[in-house]
Amino acid sequence: MDLVVLMQNARLQLKPFWPLSVAVCLVYGILIGVPSELNTYGELLSILLAGPLQLGLCIYFLKICNGINPSLSNLFEGFKPLLNVLLAFIIINALTLLGLFFLLVPGIIISLGFSMTYYIIAEHPEMQFNEALECSWKMMDGHKRELFSLHLRFLPWYLIGLLFFVIGVFLVIPWHNLSIASYYQAIKKNNINDR
Repeated sequence: MDLVVLMQNARLQLKPFWPLSVAVCLVYGILIGVPSELNTYGELLSILLAGPLQLGLCIYFLKICNGINPSLSNLFEGFKPLLNVLLAFIIINALTLLGLFFLLVPGIIISLGFSMTYYIIAEHPEMQFNEALECSWKMMDGHKRELFSLHLRFLPWYLIGLLFFVIGVFLVIPWHNLSIASYYQAIKKNNINDR
């Protein structure tokens, strides 16, 4: 897959939604970051919010991929399959941390292997978390290096964003997220049978 073309197409798709996407990503960051700074219970609240909000972010960017107008409310749609999402979030993070504990590379491989879980749940909310994890792992078989390369292609853009008083980073984050959603759309055709 040509990742440069994928990134260019994602940027073109994002163009009419860029301000809204920046706002959605800011709201996501604030809702995840601020509670953990309040007190010890805030950290627990951040953990409880992280999975559903990540799913909401995936729903938002999948709408753009599918040519549907997104809205800020999409960010909160991740709370509908709450238990499923929380269990997926806990398993993904526990396994990633375990992999990182042993060495950096296994943690990265585990993270990449489960990276499509939220997109799968977004499109198939009836799917159980363990099925979504398994489906993501199978889907990413043979694609982990390519997805890692896609992530690395955004590093220079983040560095340039930092040079512009950090404001540029907020422009890169939605583009990066939409590129990952577009990558999911491209590889799912060969891996998931639509239910």
